[in-house]
Amino acid sequence: MTQRKAEGGLDFEALRLGIERCDPELVLGFYSEDVELRVVNVGTPRASPFELRGRAEIAKYLRASFGPETSHRVEREVIGEGRVTFREACEYPDGDRVVVETTLELRDGKIVRQVDVVARDSRADGEGETGPRLPALYPRPATHPGVDAFPADRLPRSEQEKATEKEDFG
Repeated sequence: MTQRKAEGGLDFEALRLGIERCDPELVLGFYSEDVELRVVNVGTPRASPFELRGRAEIAKYLRASFGPETSHRVEREVIGEGRVTFREACEYPDGDRVVVETTLELRDGKIVRQVDVVARDSRADGEGETGPRLPALYPRPATHPGVDAFPADRLPRSEQEKATEKEDFG
């Protein structure tokens, strides 16, 4: 049986509920003020990981991830002393599916570091562990957080400047 409360006080069942209900405010409450989040995209192995620092940046990321009609399911959790790992199966309104392997580092019951390894779920049959495909109810979004690059206007300022420089000189 899996322990539901990590050493140091993280209530994993409440975190799971926030993720699966796509509630960014509930999930945000589990992060420390100085949290660091790193997103590694398996589809672009040579690209630098996408990094966010602080709760304000994490809040923007969560709101983008938990968009309208998205589905998130937490599975395969392993809860240990100071660390939690789990898999998150995500599905977007256009039918795209993403699998996120997450590792959380904890201090005093709060998430201080998170690493997400993100990959597109390429099952072509539309059925499987994440369930049937959702119908395309909305136009295809420009990006899926953590999988596609964020638009330049949503990147932290230093990254936005880099993106602009690449366009100007690239």
